[in-house]
Amino acid sequence: MPSPRSRLPGCRQNSKNSNHTAMTIGVYIHIPFCRSKCLYCHFISLPINTDMVERYQRALIREIEIFSSLHANDKVDSIYLGGSTPSLLPAPHIKEIITACRANFSVAPDCEISIEANPDTLAQDKVEKYLECGINRISLGVQTFSDSELQLVGRRHTRDSVIRSLHCLHKCGFVNINVDLMLGLPLQTAASWSDNVKRLIDMAASHISVYMLDLDESTPLGQMVGSGRVRLPDEDLVADLYLETSDRLASCGYEHYEISNFARPGFACRHNLKYWTRLPVYGLGLGSFSFDGHMRQANHSSLDDYLRLVEQGKLPISSTEELGQRQALQETLFLGLRLTRGINWKRLTKKFGARAVRGYEKDLKRFCDEGLTEWNDGIVRLTKSGMLLANEVLQVFV
Repeated sequence: MPSPRSRLPGCRQNSKNSNHTAMTIGVYIHIPFCRSKCLYCHFISLPINTDMVERYQRALIREIEIFSSLHANDKVDSIYLGGSTPSLLPAPHIKEIITACRANFSVAPDCEISIEANPDTLAQDKVEKYLECGINRISLGVQTFSDSELQLVGRRHTRDSVIRSLHCLHKCGFVNINVDLMLGLPLQTAASWSDNVKRLIDMAASHISVYMLDLDESTPLGQMVGSGRVRLPDEDLVADLYLETSDRLASCGYEHYEISNFARPGFACRHNLKYWTRLPVYGLGLGSFSFDGHMRQANHSSLDDYLRLVEQGKLPISSTEELGQRQALQETLFLGLRLTRGINWKRLTKKFGARAVRGYEKDLKRFCDEGLTEWNDGIVRLTKSGMLLANEVLQVFV
C-alpha cells in the first residue's frame, strides 16, 4: 500500500508506486451538478454551468491520471458515476470519463459500470451512447410516481417522464435497471405507495431501492415540516408499508438483500456491496471518499480547493484516517448487519479475536430478546422489525 505520507493532502504524485499491492477495487466518480436542489437534499450539489462542467470534467480526468499512478496494477470491477445528477452531463463527456478510466486502470471485461440519472434527463440518443461506452447499469431517481408528491418535494420530473424513461431504457437494451423509491414523503398514502411498487413490478425493474425519507431539519422541507406547513405520513403507516413491500417484492422474485435494496437474481449491486462488506472503493471528484481496507480519506468539498489542487497536479485530499482494529470491528458489525445474510460470528471472532467481539455479544443478545436480531447456526442478522429500527440497533456500534 502507499505510505501514509503519500496520501496526505498536497502530496504530488508523479511516478508509479512500485510498492503497491494489487487489489480488486471499485471506483466512485462524483458529478456534483443539478438543475435544481430537491427540498429534502442536504448533499453537495452545484447549479449546472457549461464552463464549469467543462473545467470539472478536465479536472476529473486529471485526477484519474494522478490517482492511477499509485494504483496502476489494481483491477477495477465496478465504476459508479453518482451525484447529484451525472446524466445532466452531455453523453460525450461521460464517454471521455469512462475512456479515461479504461486508459488508466485495468478495467475488468465484466466491470459493472453504473450511472445515476433523473428521468427528465434521458433521451434515446443519450441512452444509446451510454451503452456504446460500456455503461451497463442505470440507477433512476424516481422517488414516486405521484405528481403531487413529486411537486411538493421539488422534483422536476413527472410520472409520465418516468414511464417514458423506463420504456426508453428497455427499448435501447438496458437490462440492469435500478429504480429509487422514497417512503415517507409528504402526501404519500398507502394507495399511492402501492401504485409505485405495482408499476415497477409490472415494468420489470431488475433492482429496486426503497429509502426512508431521512429529513434534515436545515433543509427547506425540514423547515416546512418543523413549522407545521407540511405533514409527513404517520410513522406506523410507513413501517407497515415497508414490511408489506418486502413481502410483496419477495413474492415476485426479488431478494431483499440489504435493508433498503431488493434485486432479482443476479442483479444485486456489485459496487454498493463493496461498501457494506468493507472492500476497497476509491472516490474521485468533489467531496468523495475512499477506503483501501485500512485507511479512509476524503476529497475536498470546496470546489475551488478541489480544482486548484488537481490543476496543480496534486491529489485533492482534505483528510486521512487510519482505522484501528476496534473501529474496523465496529464498521464490520454496523455495515454487515445491513445485509440480510447477516454476519458469521465464528468468522468474525477468528478475524478480530474472542475478547474484542465479546463486548458486543451482550447488546446483540439483548436485541435478540427484543425481537430485533436473530441468531441461527452462528449467523446473526436483523429481523424485519430490526430493519425498521436499524438506526437504533446499529447506533451501538458507532
